[in-house]
Amino acid sequence: MSTRRILPFALACLAWASCQTDAPKPATLTEEQLEAREDSLEYAEARTKQAKITAFVVPDAETGAVHSPHADDDAADDMAIWVNAADAEKSLIIGTNKKGGVVVFDLQGAEKAFYPTGRINNIDVMYGFLLGKQQVDLVGCTNRSDQSIDLFQLNPTDGTLSNIAAGTLKIDTNSVKDVYGFCFYQSKRVKKSYLFVSGKNGTVQQFELVMTPDNKIDLKLARQIAFDSQTEGMVADEDFGVLYVGEEDKGIWKMLAEPDGGNRRTLLNTSGEDNPNIAYDVEGLALYKINGSGGYLLASSQGNFSYAVFERGVENRYLGSFKITDSETVDGVEETDGIDAVSAPLGKNYPKGLFAAQDGFNFKNGQLQRQNFKLVNWEKIERLIEGWEQ
Repeated sequence: MSTRRILPFALACLAWASCQTDAPKPATLTEEQLEAREDSLEYAEARTKQAKITAFVVPDAETGAVHSPHADDDAADDMAIWVNAADAEKSLIIGTNKKGGVVVFDLQGAEKAFYPTGRINNIDVMYGFLLGKQQVDLVGCTNRSDQSIDLFQLNPTDGTLSNIAAGTLKIDTNSVKDVYGFCFYQSKRVKKSYLFVSGKNGTVQQFELVMTPDNKIDLKLARQIAFDSQTEGMVADEDFGVLYVGEEDKGIWKMLAEPDGGNRRTLLNTSGEDNPNIAYDVEGLALYKINGSGGYLLASSQGNFSYAVFERGVENRYLGSFKITDSETVDGVEETDGIDAVSAPLGKNYPKGLFAAQDGFNFKNGQLQRQNFKLVNWEKIERLIEGWEQ
C-alpha cells in the first residue's frame, strides 16, 4: 500500500466513496486531490479487510508525536527497542522520522531527545559491539537525505547518542536505489558484526563493520543480493544464522545471514497473499526471542492493518494474525511500517516484554494527529498465541 497521507480532503472522500462507487472523476479535481481520493479508497479497503481479523489487543501506551510540519505528514516509520541492562524500566524506544532525524522516547512515551540528522527511514540496535577493548551498544539507521548509513554509540548511563561513523558512510546508489530497510547481524560463526541495507529496487547489501585506528566504524561491502521488487523490512536471527527479508509485494524470504551465504532463499509458506489474513504490503519484521531457539517472527501486514505471527526456528509455521484496536485512552493502529519486539522484562508494565508498532494514522478525539508509536504489553499477544496453539 502507498504510504502517502490521507489529506483532509481525502477524509471527506471516504463518505463520498460509499455512495458514489461508479461515478466518474470530476474534471475539476487537481492531481493532488485525485491522489488523495485514491488514498482514501485504499484506506477504506484496508479497513474492510482488517474487519476480517478477529483477534485483537489494545495498546498500553503511546509515544509522543514525531516532529513534522503537518498533521497529515508521513513522518514516523520504524523504531528499535533498546533494553537497559542496568535498569529495565529505563529502556528506550528509538524511532525514525522521515522528515528529519532520530527521536528517543522513554517507556512512558515521553520524548527524551531528538537528533536532526536527516530523513531517517529504518533503524536497529546492536548490543556488545567490541570497540577496541570496550563493548558498546550501537544504533544504526538508513539516511535518505544523503543515501548513507548513520551509526551511533548509545551511552547506557543517560541514553544519549553520539556519532561513531568514520565519516559519511555513503551507499552506492547505482546498486541500491534509495536506502530503505536496515538491520544488524552479529555472526557467531566468524565472530564479526554486519549490517544489511535494502533499497526500493530490491537490492540488499551486506556490510562488515570495521573499526578504524581512531575507534570509529567504517563499512566493508561483503555481499549483494538481488530481489525482484522493493524490499524494506528485515531482521536477522543470530541464533539460527538467518536473515528474513520482506519483499513488499510477495512475502517474507528466509536466507543465510553469513556473508558467504549466497543468493539461495526460501519464501515462507503463507507469508504472502496465499494467506487470507495477509494483505500487501508486507512491511516491518521483528523477532520475539525466547531462550536460544523459541519465540516468534512477526510481520506488519500493511494492506489490512494487522500483524502476522510465525513460529521462530526452522519451519516458521504461521500461527495467526491480530490487530491493535482502540483502548479507552489510546487509539488503535493503522497502516504500520516498522515494528519491534523484545522478550526482556521491562518492569511492572511489561513483565514479559514489549511489542511496538508505528501508527500511520494517529487519532485523538476523532482528529488526525502527527504520527507516533504504540506500545503493547507482550502478555496480551501471548494470550492470543496460546489460544491459536490449542
